[in-house]
Amino acid sequence: MSRFQHSPFLLLTFFVYLSTSFVHGELANGGHQDLPALLSFLAYNPNATALATWAGPNPCSGTWFGIRCYRGRVVGVFLDGASLAGAVAPLLRLGQIRALAVRNNSLTGALPPLDNATASPWLRHLLVSRNQLTGSLNISLGALLTLRAEHNGFTGGLEALRAPMLRSFNVSGNRLAGEISGDLSRFPSSAFAGNLALCGTPLPRCARAYNTLGSGSSSNATTTSIAAPSPSTASANVSGSGGFSKLSLTALMATGIGNAVLITVSLAISVAMFVYMRRKLRSAKDASDAALCFDEEDKRRNGSDEKCQKSCGLVCFEGGEELRLESLLKASAEVLGKGVSGSTYKAVLEDGVVVVVKRLSALQFPASRSKAFDRHMRLVGRLRHHHVVSLRGYCNSNGERLLVYDFLPNGSLQYLLHANGGGARSLDWSARKSILLGVAQGLNYIHTFPARPGLVHANVKPSNILVDERGGACVSECGVMRYATNIQQAILPTQVAARCPPDLFLGRAAATSSAMPASGGGWHGYAAPELASGAGGARATQESDVYSFGMVLLEVVTDHKAADGEDDGEGEETMGMVKIGMLCTAEAPEERPTMAQVLAMMSEFM
Repeated sequence: MSRFQHSPFLLLTFFVYLSTSFVHGELANGGHQDLPALLSFLAYNPNATALATWAGPNPCSGTWFGIRCYRGRVVGVFLDGASLAGAVAPLLRLGQIRALAVRNNSLTGALPPLDNATASPWLRHLLVSRNQLTGSLNISLGALLTLRAEHNGFTGGLEALRAPMLRSFNVSGNRLAGEISGDLSRFPSSAFAGNLALCGTPLPRCARAYNTLGSGSSSNATTTSIAAPSPSTASANVSGSGGFSKLSLTALMATGIGNAVLITVSLAISVAMFVYMRRKLRSAKDASDAALCFDEEDKRRNGSDEKCQKSCGLVCFEGGEELRLESLLKASAEVLGKGVSGSTYKAVLEDGVVVVVKRLSALQFPASRSKAFDRHMRLVGRLRHHHVVSLRGYCNSNGERLLVYDFLPNGSLQYLLHANGGGARSLDWSARKSILLGVAQGLNYIHTFPARPGLVHANVKPSNILVDERGGACVSECGVMRYATNIQQAILPTQVAARCPPDLFLGRAAATSSAMPASGGGWHGYAAPELASGAGGARATQESDVYSFGMVLLEVVTDHKAADGEDDGEGEETMGMVKIGMLCTAEAPEERPTMAQVLAMMSEFM
């Protein structure tokens, strides 16, 4: 029996090992609990470029594109605009998912019934807008905060939708029908627009069709809810012997129409007054709030949270509906860097979402230009392109300005070109061409975006060109420096530039700042001559953007040190790109090509 006397201890050890493995999302045989659901979704899109990194046994390894994990389990899937097809149901089988964003794809099929037994009880944000989904919205989740399902093909009513904690909601542009009732009536009419068969608050009230039976007695009438009132319904057929006289019918119709008009006018006045008072109260609150204090971790630990929580709210755009100021303040924050435009932080929210928060300098961005800044930010918030970093939200109150962007983990072009440790060597000629083409596409999208006057980036430089998970280039901070007090202050002297690490979005900024060349710290070396001269209040233009892009192009091309192994074809491409850079950097702005023309010239080398 001695050989078995330690068996309880061994069994306990084995049980602890299994428990630990399950907690971290891995089974004893090396598999991962969330892997089957992800592979099932991958089967619909075997050739999707966005899912090319979905390989290996562990989706939480950090290499799977669009996957966010917490304690070894998948808690977020972010695949907006990834050209995906098939059903979304496999992703909803992830046991601990908290945020699912698959907007702007071509997903089909129906959403499965979602409740605490069939889906993750921690699901807070479900964003499936602009797909081809069908079926009904049968959702009963107590933790759900965001539901964006607009522009799909959902049918049926909303009676099976129960989410008492919803704060952001939109089902417009579907084929829903029936009466809006209960808690959903608190959302604005825009959340239901485009569903012609929906009625009830906040849409026009549902009409009642009275169908007389037998003698037409009111006690025998039945009512049917319809989406929109019709005059013909009000004048239902009545027989002469058992019905109303023509005079009585006319009086009844007149009374009904008068009551309907009176109720409609009263409702419109009430809604208008409510909206007006709500805006006035919100404006008064913003004006009286204390200054926002999203600063280093030491300030937060010293009790600044209470002051911050009383400050302004965030204006959120597509993809940032789940953002809340209080969640940003509670997030674990890391200072990424400081520059002439302000300080930048990496924030990890409680649901695993990682964002970048930029706090603009109060000296460079005074309150006197607040309204113009607001208008510009609301315009930039509409930019959605795979080569432009998306602005998810911003805050502008009492002289404080916060910008919330997507976080891109691979850093900036500045880092790749100049960092020690072999970063520059990883950029072969193909990668450099791809990055330059991505920047050109992003700038062309910005310049051609329908706006008057046309949008200008105003600060094109390597540290504002970020690299995403797939190695693609993304242009960041569109138009921010155009609202600085003095744009010439951004064109730093060499000695000042060396003290300002430019890689604001890089966690490695502090470690690499000493390795940066002096010309990389600010806008020095990338500004067009008409801006760098400081003449007469010069403002950034699309022509000055082209000049800055040309300087970036020349730096990327001439920094390519592969002459020993360079073939004739690559040498010709290099010289062709240099010629494009020279055209972009012409002294006179009117002699420079547009970004559309630059793209056409670059396409010859791709």
